[in-house]
Amino acid sequence: MRKGLIVLLVAVVAVAFALPAMADLTPTNLNVSGFYRSKAFLSNFHDGYSKPSIRTGQKGDEEQTNAFVEQRFRVKFAFGSENVQAVWFLESDNFWGDAAGSIKQTSADTTGLGANRNTGGSLGGDRINTETKNIYVWFKLPDTSLAFTVGLQNQSDDYAGVIYGGADFAGIFMTGKYEPVSWKLGWAKLYENDTKKWDDQTLYVVETKFAPVKEVKLGLNFYYLSDDTQKNNTIVFSSTSSGTTLPFGVTAGGANPFGAANSKKVYMPGASVAFQAGPATISGFAMYQWGKIDYVTNTATVKDVDIQAYMLDARADMNLGPGKAFFEGLYLSGGDNPRDKYKAPITLATNEGSPGGNSSYSRTNTIILMSAPDTIGVSQCLLGCSGAEVSSDPGANGRGMWLLGAGYAMPLSKQLKVDANLNYLSATKRLKNAAGVQENRAGEDMGTEINASATYNITKGLDVSLVAGYAWLGDFFKGDGSFTSTVQNEAKDAYSTYAKINYAY
Repeated sequence: MRKGLIVLLVAVVAVAFALPAMADLTPTNLNVSGFYRSKAFLSNFHDGYSKPSIRTGQKGDEEQTNAFVEQRFRVKFAFGSENVQAVWFLESDNFWGDAAGSIKQTSADTTGLGANRNTGGSLGGDRINTETKNIYVWFKLPDTSLAFTVGLQNQSDDYAGVIYGGADFAGIFMTGKYEPVSWKLGWAKLYENDTKKWDDQTLYVVETKFAPVKEVKLGLNFYYLSDDTQKNNTIVFSSTSSGTTLPFGVTAGGANPFGAANSKKVYMPGASVAFQAGPATISGFAMYQWGKIDYVTNTATVKDVDIQAYMLDARADMNLGPGKAFFEGLYLSGGDNPRDKYKAPITLATNEGSPGGNSSYSRTNTIILMSAPDTIGVSQCLLGCSGAEVSSDPGANGRGMWLLGAGYAMPLSKQLKVDANLNYLSATKRLKNAAGVQENRAGEDMGTEINASATYNITKGLDVSLVAGYAWLGDFFKGDGSFTSTVQNEAKDAYSTYAKINYAY
């Protein structure tokens, strides 16, 4: 008995001595945030797959109605104190009644219980489908303004997400401030291929902000993208046709009818500005790109391509009556012959090999033309989202694009608010093939969209919304896009409606 008491006393003393050390390892707090979002669609456009449902005037192309429900859950854990935090950000998406209920997903999956992203919404529900979006550590250096983010993190550019918006990648970013100047320096490893030492993709970022007076903010930026992924013929991030790899995702027989491993070096200087002008906030940006696409095989028949591109944006936000209005114009240069010179801005969605969405421009609130700001699993649109009809890259495979948008939002009561948006989207150029024949499209006009929504706040953090949009598709979708066909298919106008519930915590 006495021996047992002595053992117990020794154990208690050991724990007491260990407690201060354990306290040093214990986070001072744990913050949990995230959201649940669900959208129930009725649409002839959105169908939840890799591309939207664009109907043409071909015989037998019957009217269709897609009805489905998708949901997303995100949770972010931040462990630490005000000077250092470790962050773990998780996501789970699925469609109600999805393929997780089938016996097998692929020929190799004989049980139907394999690990697949964006599944698990069917009868039974069990599925290994939780994704890691971010894992990183953030910390401040004592007695300085310097802060560092190290690890797999989410970053956006200074150009409304055109080059990279809400993109997840691994790297090191440093921010600092010395009034009236603030800055950001970053290095990101987008792909680290394992066959050679020189087949990777790396991004370098330098951003500065200068506020000479309270009402004015100026920005100067420089980005550099080094993309050697296509040097390795076994790891190539682009579309394929008949076994031939095609740069920039252009289809066979089109403007780039050759396959050749290449290296891209892209330099991107730019500037941004925001200032008050009476009741309005005026903002905008400009960026120029230059560089070269160096081909490392077939150099006797394939010549290197110079990159010369730019983009411009101007926006006005203002209080107007009981609500707020915006007007915006975005222009991306383009060319009809990317074999000789690539004239559209290169983004992280140009030739990228991830599921997509790394370039994400959504601030004019389209739901059909471009990426929607409240997208869930498969982002479907005409241009500039992960499941686009034309290209996930807003540069549209070298064509370029321009967009005009306007919107108005206002509260009807303390809990109810409404908004409406009008957008027009067009390609800058249509492509030509090697013989100089233009692609079979009647024009550059992609479409005009009008949409509206009403959102009601039930309680803190919990909202329900009704959203509806209609798009008149333009001449760009008259024809099949080939360089030989004379068929003038005419795309039918698109509509999309959905009811949404969103809980942010």
